[in-house]
Amino acid sequence: MKPVENDLPLVSVYMPTKNRFTLLQKAVESVFAQTYTNIELVICNDGSTDGTQKYLTNLKPAGSIKNIHILTNEESKGACNARNKAIQNANGYFVTGLDDDDIFLPNRIASLVEHYDPKYAFICSAMIWDYGNKQRTIDKKPGIYTLSHQLSYNEATTQILVERSRILALNGFDESFVACQDYDLWTRLIIKFGAFKRIADVTYIINDTDTTQRMTANPKSVKGYDQFGAKHGHLMNWQNKQNQEFMKLRRLRKRYPLSNFVFHLLSNYRIAKIRYFLSSTFKKKPTN
Repeated sequence: MKPVENDLPLVSVYMPTKNRFTLLQKAVESVFAQTYTNIELVICNDGSTDGTQKYLTNLKPAGSIKNIHILTNEESKGACNARNKAIQNANGYFVTGLDDDDIFLPNRIASLVEHYDPKYAFICSAMIWDYGNKQRTIDKKPGIYTLSHQLSYNEATTQILVERSRILALNGFDESFVACQDYDLWTRLIIKFGAFKRIADVTYIINDTDTTQRMTANPKSVKGYDQFGAKHGHLMNWQNKQNQEFMKLRRLRKRYPLSNFVFHLLSNYRIAKIRYFLSSTFKKKPTN
């Protein structure tokens, strides 16, 4: 049965955190500011050594939050272990994640629940990528996306709203991955439960400023793509594989060789490839 209040199903927000005390406060405040009114917040402190644990110990429900559950790994076990632990201890019919350096816009949960349809594996939305000196809206084309789309690019974005039981059925995030764990889990959800839905509403801000360290341009992120390919490569066609090559190159922010660029244009995502080719060729620091 759905845990409901005023006909609204309970949504559990799971959040791993480690040594990002200042950013964590902003992330938590963005959950408090949600317009949706039946939310619990489940935070797993993954071995922080700053002021995080003291802050969490004193944290009380406010705004839209009914309950807060604080879990602790005395020694760091990694973000995906923390995510899995939070999801396992959640009570919501739905779960959605928030990284401790990112922000929910106030409409996020209300918008996702409103548009949710159980015939799809999950739902996600457009997002803002915040570089500090500029912002760009990404993944903004609404529609129904299939496994074929997902094997070329993580169309499901960095966070989704999904029935908790569906994640539990797949044993959660694969903790053996060094990166792309979200990409892998969303893909497994699609394989198990079918296509997913993306809406045009912008509901999430990804923080890629000097105050955080994202996996972008990190060699570990490319290893994550290699792990993804090893796990799901048997499902990929030649276009999917070309797009995986492009994604790895862009993650490393390397120059896009002309020969690769021309060949990759045969497999869709042409605007992204043209933009990256121009930026990597004529600018010192290409953007994501």
